[in-house]
Amino acid sequence: MRLDFTKALSAALLLADEQARQLGQEFVGTEHLLLGIVAGKSGDAYRALEMETNIEQLLPALKRALPKAAEPPLVTGRLPLSPKAQRAINTAVSLAQVASLPSVSTRFVLLALLADRESAIGQLLGESGADLEELRGVLKRGSEIGEE
Repeated sequence: MRLDFTKALSAALLLADEQARQLGQEFVGTEHLLLGIVAGKSGDAYRALEMETNIEQLLPALKRALPKAAEPPLVTGRLPLSPKAQRAINTAVSLAQVASLPSVSTRFVLLALLADRESAIGQLLGESGADLEELRGVLKRGSEIGEE
């Protein structure tokens, strides 16, 4: 069964690509995915982040954490996803399927990003005031943030 992405997730993926390009990256990584969610200012993951973090601190911290290349990427069209970012998207699709939902929303992507406990995402969110366990709980329940 193929699931569609919500409008907010589609927009976040485009923003992640744009942000990666602006930083001169040749791929979209997990930090770019989070940056796309935050920069999009919509979706259930963004609402959860608003509740659980200081968004004004998070966006600049994310941008500082990403290296800026000296030259723009040579890739035309959409940038490829890094293996970790692709794994996060695949995990988000699986989570939406398990929840029997017709589409994949940003909250499932954020849950997948939080599942990688070795990534910089958790550290960046923690530095922005997030209690990661509480954030995971809000995302899993979904009822507090509504659906996309």
